[in-house]
Order: sequence, then C-alpha cells, then structure tokens
Amino acid sequence: MTTRFVVDPTNISHERLQDEVIIINVGSGAYFSGSGPTADMWTLVSQGATVEEATGILAAAYSADEATVSSDLSGCVDHLLALGILAPSPADVQVVATLTLPDLPRGQWAAPAFEEYSDMWDLLKYDPIHDVNETGWPYAAPIARE
Repeated sequence: MTTRFVVDPTNISHERLQDEVIIINVGSGAYFSGSGPTADMWTLVSQGATVEEATGILAAAYSADEATVSSDLSGCVDHLLALGILAPSPADVQVVATLTLPDLPRGQWAAPAFEEYSDMWDLLKYDPIHDVNETGWPYAAPIARE
C-alpha cells in the first residue's frame, strides 16, 4: 500500500505511553490497546507512514523479515480501516518530516494486534461537565420523565 493514512481527531483519540498505545473511538465507545510492535506500527502510521515506509523501519528495528512485516502490517492496517480508526489520507495532508520511533528496548517481531474493549461506552458517553445538576460533579442531573 502506497497510501498514507490519517486519524480523525474529532472521533479518535490516541496516546502512546512508553511501550503501549491506547486508542479511543469516541463515536462507538470502543477503545483499543496494543504494545510492542503494535504500538510501534501505530506510531508510524499515525505519523503518516505508508505500509512500505513502516515496513522498512520496523523490519530494521526488530531485525525481522521484510515480507513478513509487510504482510502483518497490511493485515492490521486493513482491520483499522474497516473499524474506521484510520482513513486514507487526502493528497494535501502534511506528513511528519521524519518518521521516528521512541528509543525503547525491542523484543522479537510479532504481528501487530489490538485488544478491543467496549465496556467503557457508558462512561465515555456520559458527559460529567454538562450532565450534572446544581450540586456539581459527581451528581448527575435527573433524567426528565414524560
């Protein structure tokens, strides 16, 4: 894939914490977690790397076979596209000048895979700033009954 990808900042929130990445789809309430090669793949792709560019960087970082890394990355990116976590980039989107990974120890290559959780939807859709009564947080405003 020579396509670059974008993350929609209005629907997707993501953060890398050391060797782990957490992605939240605020539209669906699902969140995703991955570490090691998964976090590294996300770091590169979210910076605008193509699968080919990410393959070269990750194969070198993990001393892994490029064909295996490419196949693994393509499968993971396709999954993220299907979930709406990534989207193909418009031609005018700027790419990070230097694609970089954090300086962390790396183990062996493993196909990137995200753990998906949907148990937080009730908390994510609850808006504690606006859905409160005059006593404030943590007291929710009463639900209007008809």
